[in-house]
Amino acid sequence: MAMYEPNSMNGSNNSNSQPLNKSLSNIDISQIITGCKDQGAKQYQEDSFCTFHSPDLTFLVAGVFDGHGGLNGQVASQIVSKLCLQYFQENWQKAKTWNNQQWTQQMELFYDNLHQKVRDEFIQLEISRRKHSKLPTTNVEDKGVVRKSSGFPVHGGTTCSIVCVIRTDTKWRIICSNTGDSDALLLARKPSRLHRDNNKQKHLSVDHSPDNADEYLRIKNLPTDKYPIKLLFVYDQANTCRKFECPIVFLEDGTKDPKYVKNPWGNHLRPTNVRYDPAVYAVSPYGVSHDITCIAMTRSLGDFYAHQFGLTNKPSVTFNELNIYNDNPNGGGGDKGGKEANEFIITVGSDGVWDCWKWDDFADYVNGVMTKYQNKLENVCKTVLKHTIQRAKACFGEGSYDDASLVCVALRPSLFEPTSKQSIPEQSQQNDSNNNNNNNNTSQPQNGHNTSQPQNGHNNNNNSISNNDNDEKEELSVKGLDEDDD
Repeated sequence: MAMYEPNSMNGSNNSNSQPLNKSLSNIDISQIITGCKDQGAKQYQEDSFCTFHSPDLTFLVAGVFDGHGGLNGQVASQIVSKLCLQYFQENWQKAKTWNNQQWTQQMELFYDNLHQKVRDEFIQLEISRRKHSKLPTTNVEDKGVVRKSSGFPVHGGTTCSIVCVIRTDTKWRIICSNTGDSDALLLARKPSRLHRDNNKQKHLSVDHSPDNADEYLRIKNLPTDKYPIKLLFVYDQANTCRKFECPIVFLEDGTKDPKYVKNPWGNHLRPTNVRYDPAVYAVSPYGVSHDITCIAMTRSLGDFYAHQFGLTNKPSVTFNELNIYNDNPNGGGGDKGGKEANEFIITVGSDGVWDCWKWDDFADYVNGVMTKYQNKLENVCKTVLKHTIQRAKACFGEGSYDDASLVCVALRPSLFEPTSKQSIPEQSQQNDSNNNNNNNNTSQPQNGHNTSQPQNGHNNNNNSISNNDNDEKEELSVKGLDEDDD
């Protein structure tokens, strides 16, 4: 097979990032935003992630991109990761001024561009394959669908979940855009419950799975003249060979069939995660021969053959505002004007992470690890991912567990205030788009310099805070979770 070499135009090496503001130069960035990933049992590492911070630390970006389709999925996630980093390096100052409507418009345009760039890469990769096999290089693209020489479609694509945080004197403004099922969660840290709903965690991203009634109605209501054939939303039922013959998730009115809601396992449905959600797929109906579709999401970048049936690359965009300090100026103690600081953690991850956790259990575990490691976010992120991989192997098997990637952002006001105690230099933004198996690692911009990620996906920058080896080996004991991490 021809080796994939990314186009130089997509390398994002012409970084526009600058060193931190001099007054912020002694802040350890790895304790504010960091990410890591681990390859599962697949041949290719299909996950990528990126992080970005502005020089004044008023703008942060955390992105996770979960590819699917083998090498094609790896290509898609890497390209999107690079372009995401490049986009916010160039546009963060303008983005700080956008209102909600402008954010939505700009993200829709950006995701359209990402979708097209993935198509361009797939075309170049297919041409390389054909040349390697001495096959004609005509008819690679057919009405937006990238095709093999056989006429069958090139499969593959990626999720895209991007969380942007804008810091002001009093507020955190959080904008989340996503296509696919790479969830973004807001976790309460201090206090231990979110003010508005008293929950431990909140989804920032929108569910784009075939289990979402809004997605079912979106596709159902597409004009039939443009979409004569539409995706079916089906459960994964044991002993059913052809997916379009599996039970339908939704009735015509968009409500779920009560037969399967009340007794999923008695009707031989398969679970998809530790929360025991029934597995669901968006599939092409009977009669589709060439462009057969079976995908676990309703929106993605790539998967061009499935867009004729209602799949879309259009993102959902959500907005949240959080108070940096509480509203009680007479509260005991305080960090600013007698007010207590609120602390939150944002986590963006691929389904290789989320399939292993119940949502509140994840919030409890992250907070427990934060306490254990004294809020050292880089250690926390690596430890949470390590434990998640152990859970994945136990739940899904050594031979079938998924890639996992996780980016953590600590919204703790004290981290953004330079003090003489902080002497560790910054760790700059990451763009993790390396290929662990095919020797096409791409270097990442780091304040005008290039650096590569090690094969395990962890960032081992010499400027990062040093790990405590003894701490890494200790067992974590968090209520309701496994105690043995080793």
